[in-house]
Amino acid sequence: MPLDQALIPLESIIFALSEALDSVDPRVAKHQIRVSYLARLLGRQLGFKGPELEALVIAAALHDLGLFTFKEKQLAFDEIPGVLKKHAQLGYHMLRRFPFLRRSAEFILHHHTPWKELCRNTDHFTALGGNIIHLADRIEVRARVLRPLLLYAPSLLEDLGALKEEFAPELLQALRELGEKDIFWLRLERLRSETEVTFQVEYSTYLTCRDLVSLAALFALVVDLKSPFTRIHSAAVARLAVWLGEEMGFRDYLRDQLLVAGYLHDLGKLSVPESILDKAGPLTPQEWAVMKAHPFVTYRILERIPHFEVINFWASSHHERLDGKGYPARLTARELSLGARILAVADITTALIEDRPYRRGMPPEKVSRILNDLSGSALDPRLVALVIRHLDHVGSLIREVQEERLGHMEALGYL
Repeated sequence: MPLDQALIPLESIIFALSEALDSVDPRVAKHQIRVSYLARLLGRQLGFKGPELEALVIAAALHDLGLFTFKEKQLAFDEIPGVLKKHAQLGYHMLRRFPFLRRSAEFILHHHTPWKELCRNTDHFTALGGNIIHLADRIEVRARVLRPLLLYAPSLLEDLGALKEEFAPELLQALRELGEKDIFWLRLERLRSETEVTFQVEYSTYLTCRDLVSLAALFALVVDLKSPFTRIHSAAVARLAVWLGEEMGFRDYLRDQLLVAGYLHDLGKLSVPESILDKAGPLTPQEWAVMKAHPFVTYRILERIPHFEVINFWASSHHERLDGKGYPARLTARELSLGARILAVADITTALIEDRPYRRGMPPEKVSRILNDLSGSALDPRLVALVIRHLDHVGSLIREVQEERLGHMEALGYL
């Protein structure tokens, strides 16, 4: 079914992107999806169902959205108070703009607030949702280093049960009831996303292609904030790709797909350490091998989302070349569709114009010269000619994105 006619379950997108957020290091791998598993069981035990349970599960899967770098994630794991409060607020502000994520945002806002404070200042169900994520988060962080988990489960339950000011009494009781069953701990220890999380969906919001655009823009922001040198990159690639698509006669729904592909093309960079992304000098062979994997990681993330085949191909092919010397699949001109070619041109043009850790943004003359050198061998000559002919307009598009992105970051309180 074409994407413009399809309805995509929100949770399938959230789960795929959640695991991408935690892909940077094995020490935080699958953290949010495991918290989501725990939150679903605790929520069910306490009467959450339908849209409220869906919002809780999504909130748990995205509760660390406001942590952009590995260092920030480690500080949060170490429970540094300032980091805990800031990332909860950032996650809330990032999600609340979306009607289908507003309830999840409310849960995220409160997911590090102690119950004794939360129950006085927040309505009971909202407070309980935030507190569920808080407890699920605490369980997951502690349980991931305990093996075999069944051996340590009783002492873990005892330690958590003593935190009566931190967690609601009914929540601790729900944990005791669930924790009596070995299967609760065994599933957590050997969690398979497809059975413990994805296939347990009882209610789901469905998104249209237009809805996807705003969600993709949100994750583009998360990707771009991982490095100070890429703060506008994904958004600029998306904007430029849509303009190229319009010039090439793409219909509205195809331009929407270009926009989503542009926003998500660098999702795989979430798995690349900042030490590589921010390096001022040349990459070593080992570092380059890590960097070259990022389009394939993008592919792996997006292949789990229904009806994303076209978007995935365009997004994950942005480093392929017409002469077959690109990566990761060494596709040739015959195999590269116009959408994939557009993403490649938009990506490299944006990269040339924006600042990078090893150089300042290039002047128009140098951008034109490099694009001309790549025309025909790496990049589609028609698209290169179009960009060069309208390079002033292209530069203005990228500056517009920069102003919008800086304004958005300021509104979030990130700057």
